[in-house]
Amino acid sequence: MSLLTKGITRLSQLDIDVDKDWQAKGIANLRAIATAMAHGDIAFRGATILEKLGADAGKGYNFLRSRGPGLSPVWEDIESLIQYMTAAANRAVSFDLAIPVPALTVAHLSRFGGGQGFVPQLSVSAPAVSEETKATVIKAVGGAVSHNEDVGDTDETVAANSTTPNDMTLLPADGAINDHYALGDADRFDAICVDVGTPGADYTLAYEYSKGGGAWGTLTVLHNSITEWKSAGRGWLTFSRPADWATDAIAGITGMYWIRARATSVGVGFVQPLGSQAWILAYS
Repeated sequence: MSLLTKGITRLSQLDIDVDKDWQAKGIANLRAIATAMAHGDIAFRGATILEKLGADAGKGYNFLRSRGPGLSPVWEDIESLIQYMTAAANRAVSFDLAIPVPALTVAHLSRFGGGQGFVPQLSVSAPAVSEETKATVIKAVGGAVSHNEDVGDTDETVAANSTTPNDMTLLPADGAINDHYALGDADRFDAICVDVGTPGADYTLAYEYSKGGGAWGTLTVLHNSITEWKSAGRGWLTFSRPADWATDAIAGITGMYWIRARATSVGVGFVQPLGSQAWILAYS
């Protein structure tokens, strides 16, 4: 029906009822954003319009973080928080739950006629919770050595403590079993962080610690996000301090507690990994 037949000659005279329920129909596809989205993406209210936040699993420990009013949400990788760590600024809390064995007592009640019965009384003490607060201390590595099984050891301490991209030879270019990279410090420590500039491929690593006299033991790894140098960016490796961890000398660097990542297999598709910087982490 023409609007003129209803006496409307200008659009300003047109009344629009915005309270209609659209006959139970909804807007199913906002084309401007939906065509650019993939499965798992998230839409959020931007400055003036809906915007897309792509799904990002990172290295496996990502979470969605709100940065406050007026700012877009972001995916945050826990590993990236390493750059904010300073002495005594970060805390790790461990709980020691000691649950005592329940004490069972039995009371015997005499009954008429010689019969006996018992009433069990179960007493369970509340668990004792102890809390230990530890500061994370981050410092430069005391020693860094690249080992080529065909050539020998190369001192890369300067390279490991610099920000120069790809100057750490995490594995040699020829790729052979028993090639390795070792990091050490004069004091015992609990973790390492390595910034991988060029990720490698087609090899496996074993993580070991020095026992002195050229002997090595298998490291008990607690957390591993360095992914065998196969992912670019910062990753870290935490471990239990070995009871028989001892200092040793490698490439002329003496008096260091060492850990190393050693190649146990190398495939035909081997790609050499390179690093840009490394750090030592200790819990005090």
